[in-house]
Amino acid sequence: MDTKAISQLNTKLFDNISKIEKGIGSEFFILIATFTYRSREDTSALRNLSIIAHAGHTTALVGSSGSGKSTCISLFLRYYEPSSGRIMINGRPITDYSIKQLRQNIGIVLFSMSIYENIRLGKVDATRTEIEQAAQEANAHNFIMQLPNKYETFVGERGIQLSGGEKQRIALARALVKQPTFLLLDEATSALDNVSEKIIQEALDRICKGRTTIVIAHRLTTIRNAHQIYVLNNGTVIEQGTHETLMTKEGGKYQSMVKHQQMERINDDEHAMMLSQKDTEDDNKSIIERTCLLSDSPTVGVNKQSSKPLRKRFVVIRLLLMNKPEWITILIGCIACVLSGATQPMFAFLLAKVVDYTAFIISGSKLAQRIRSKAFACLLRQEVAYFDRPENNSGASGCGKSTIIQLLERFYDVTSGQILLDGIDIRKLNLHSVRSHFGLVSQEPVLFDLTIAENIAYGLENVSIEDIINAACRANIHQFIEQLPQGYETKVGLKGSFLSGGEKQRIAIARVLLRRPKVLLLDEATSAMDSYNEQIVQDALEQAQKEDSSRTSLMVAHRLSTIRSCDLICVLDRGHIVESGTHTELIQRCGAYYGMLFQNNLQ
Repeated sequence: MDTKAISQLNTKLFDNISKIEKGIGSEFFILIATFTYRSREDTSALRNLSIIAHAGHTTALVGSSGSGKSTCISLFLRYYEPSSGRIMINGRPITDYSIKQLRQNIGIVLFSMSIYENIRLGKVDATRTEIEQAAQEANAHNFIMQLPNKYETFVGERGIQLSGGEKQRIALARALVKQPTFLLLDEATSALDNVSEKIIQEALDRICKGRTTIVIAHRLTTIRNAHQIYVLNNGTVIEQGTHETLMTKEGGKYQSMVKHQQMERINDDEHAMMLSQKDTEDDNKSIIERTCLLSDSPTVGVNKQSSKPLRKRFVVIRLLLMNKPEWITILIGCIACVLSGATQPMFAFLLAKVVDYTAFIISGSKLAQRIRSKAFACLLRQEVAYFDRPENNSGASGCGKSTIIQLLERFYDVTSGQILLDGIDIRKLNLHSVRSHFGLVSQEPVLFDLTIAENIAYGLENVSIEDIINAACRANIHQFIEQLPQGYETKVGLKGSFLSGGEKQRIAIARVLLRRPKVLLLDEATSAMDSYNEQIVQDALEQAQKEDSSRTSLMVAHRLSTIRSCDLICVLDRGHIVESGTHTELIQRCGAYYGMLFQNNLQ
């Protein structure tokens, strides 16, 4: 993308955008609309929906998957036009503003360019200081500085070289550097661990002051301070008010959603408290100190800085020791250098130059290869073995959890070490045969522009509709499909664009349950679901494990409540396994897992 062209475009639109900013009134958005997707003309996604977002206030939209929350965001950005009704900005219809003017004032896929340039897309004239400040507010600065090229690191097409949490933090930084008039946050912290979510939520609370903000969230703790909360169900507002007002409505939808999420946290909290009461007062002080150490990342950073001068003194010695296997080659190269300077005849001079060049090229390339291998081994030093029982990895964003899933599927091969399957190196097995025994549900489910039934049965032959419906029922998606005009013959659109995030994940889970794989890989399989649907799908996955006791399950999760029943839990940090054991054993150790659980309970 040509950033100069973007800069010229922003200059031309500056005057018009300024007029929009100066004219913001007390009622900024008014949506009174009905909307129907073309693929589902008999079913309305929104039905006479009325939403008012006051200028400078935070407005939250909550509800179960498929209730119409993301559709509202699409209408605000004019990806679609309402079937009836209108959207007003400052008393004027939204159609009075050009799409470029509208989206220029809104902060809401990463491009194949550097991290610096991706953040600068939010504000092309931003200084280096402004970009780094935005990254710090989004809790992205620390992990960026650990990359080899720091802010000049290329993220790849659509950010495929980054984890889900890292991509989301860079997108937040882009929105923060832009300083938009109004801000749309669609599950802005869904892919983050609890510690990162808390830090980013505090930053969002600061920047939302005085700015019109619309928030979509499944984690209701993130919208407690919203000035107005709308509860959506089947495209209609069924409740509205502040958090305190909605909590006073006995039997209300919002109150039941909050209580359901609180019960999950209380169960973890009570279990931890029962174990903590067995310790003495001195043990409790020690637990608090270790918990503080786990969450105090700046202190760790200071310790690392203090050791840098000492390490720099031995860099040259370490490089020479790493190059020790090529000492003969280096010696020949040195002799050739001496001959090159001392020998007068041209023949000796040319011969020495050739030997000199060849020797150092060989030794230098092998040294570079060895350094790269050592650097990558730091991230994947722990060998990933095959376990005949369900297991789970948990840790902060970017610590290597999703990388393990990709290595098991052989999207990549390990640089050193090996992955064993029934005692056999996985690289010696047929790739198609290995993958046919794996069932994968990733953070971002892959759906094709086919019908729902074809997506569920994808990759299988001669599958009956009864088996497809049974898998959909177990994934808690059958009832939603039956409400569609064409049922299981409904097209999902390119990459499932006609469905919400939670609906796509449930269809992907139904596809895996239908295949009955020997190894089940779940990479944040329920991250886009509300608590009710998450519990139903979690029960279905546990039941599937009981039906086939020989099945091995490997789960990656940030929500620790989903992995309590696992036989083995591994905690990762920067590519290393720092703890492993059952839920009860890890709590008794009061280590990294206990700190993550403690942070989750605080929220």
